[in-house]
Order: sequence, then structure tokens, then C-alpha cells
Amino acid sequence: MANEYSLKKEQRAFSFDASLPPILEIDPDDTVTFETGDAAYERLSKGETVEAIGLENFNAVTGPVYVRGAEPGDALKIEILDVQVRRAWSVWLPQFGGLGHQTDSVRVMETPIEGNRVRISDRITVPVKAMIGCIGVAPAEGIGSTFMPAYPTGGNMDLREMTTGTTLYLPVQVPGALLALGDLHAAMGIAEPTSVALEAAGQAALRVGLEKGMNLRYPRLRVGNSVGCIGMGQSVQEGFQVALDQAYSLLVDEYGLDSFEAYAYVSACVDMRFGWAASGVVLALVPDIG
Repeated sequence: MANEYSLKKEQRAFSFDASLPPILEIDPDDTVTFETGDAAYERLSKGETVEAIGLENFNAVTGPVYVRGAEPGDALKIEILDVQVRRAWSVWLPQFGGLGHQTDSVRVMETPIEGNRVRISDRITVPVKAMIGCIGVAPAEGIGSTFMPAYPTGGNMDLREMTTGTTLYLPVQVPGALLALGDLHAAMGIAEPTSVALEAAGQAALRVGLEKGMNLRYPRLRVGNSVGCIGMGQSVQEGFQVALDQAYSLLVDEYGLDSFEAYAYVSACVDMRFGWAASGVVLALVPDIG
């Protein structure tokens, strides 16, 4: 029988790292609710500098979680059951992100959550579209940043599709996988155009399954009636090519199309979307054939 667990925001890490001791061990198909915090944004709103707070504190992740039976070559099957946010912030930093050149001062605003909308001003509210910005497992070598870049094992992908109802597949590179997540958003434009979303504290409930021998090279999503092949690289152009090649391989190697069928299907039906452009993340959405 599957078990349910909850982790507190204080049970956190600042990297994806195989040397970190897990704070929880689970069996495949158990459910874990990860709480995340926003203390760094609250401190920034009170006048502390980014340097004093420490950049790593802005993208702390809750975890890691050890999944029994997970071995290199497997994939975690992560069903996002629910994402809830309880407080949100808008932050504008000089020389940071696509509009950093438009301000010469730090501006921090709590954006109140009112039902299913977030209030930006007296005139403007926007829908809550809660999502997970950063989720990943430990790499086989080195230490993975929770900020940038993203990795074949996940990380700060900032894909708006990473929300309730989506299933994420993450390649396992170390025993137990060591899953962690953070950086919840109350709302975010596709590609995170300012490199900042409506940053939020809240919780995400995941059912964590295991696919033995799946041998994924990069993360993959199941979104509605489509498979999302995630590409990443040192540039958006490189990430675009990786995502496109993954989509083509899916159609040929897994769906059994011949090469020209796959080419024509990609030309006709595959949508390309961006994650965080600064990290070169691109998503190729491949609709089911039928």
C-alpha cells in the first residue's frame, strides 16, 4: 500500500548533489508533499541586499528524497497531483533579466492572492497559475545548481507546463535518484521573460513512481494528449535543436514511424515552446498519433 509523506520548507538543500544525505526514503508510488518558503523575498522586501541574503537562498529546494529501487538508467515518473501557493512576490532588480535595464533600484512588492487571482495593483489582477519552477535529481558527477543552468537530470527549467495534471519523467543517474524541488510560482509568462515570475511560497504534492530501464537522456513531460521532449543547452538555439532531435527520436524509435513520416509529422504538428531562455530550455510538444 502506498504511503503519504510531507516535508517542511526547513528541510532544504541548495544544490542537486549525490553526496547530500536524504531527508526521506520512500517506495515507488508513494506520495510526497513538498513545502517551499519565501523567506529570501521577505528579507529583500525589508531592505536587505541580494548579496547579504545569498543568491542560493532564492532557489532553495526541499529535499532530497531517496526513492528505493531507483538505479542509473531508470526514470522517475512524477505525477504532479496539486500545486498550491499561499503568498507571492514581484521583484524587479537592476540589470537582472530582460527588463533589468529599465530600473535603477530594487523594487519588491507582495502580490496578494485573492481567491484564484493575484493582485498586482488596484487596477490589475491576473489568474493564479501555480507551477513548479525547479525540480530535479542528483547528477552522477559534480553538483547541480538550483539556479542555472538546467541539466539532463532537471533543475531550474521554468516550464509553465510543470503544473497540476502533468507527469514528469526524470533520468536517474545515482542510486535513489535524490529528488528535490523548489521555486514555486503563482504565475509566470512562457519563457519567464523577465527572469522573474510571481515568486511564491506554497506546496506541491507529487506521486513518485519508477520506470525501470527507461534510459532517458533528457527530462520528458506528459501534458494532456502530448509528450513534451525537453531540450537544453548553452543557448536557446542549442536547446531548440536538442528538443527537436528528441521529438524525432520519439516518433521513430518509440512510435515506429519511418524517417519521412516522422519528419512530416513534426513539420505539421509539433509545437516548440520555451522554458527559461537564460538556461537554454526548450520544449517540443508531440501530439499523440491517432
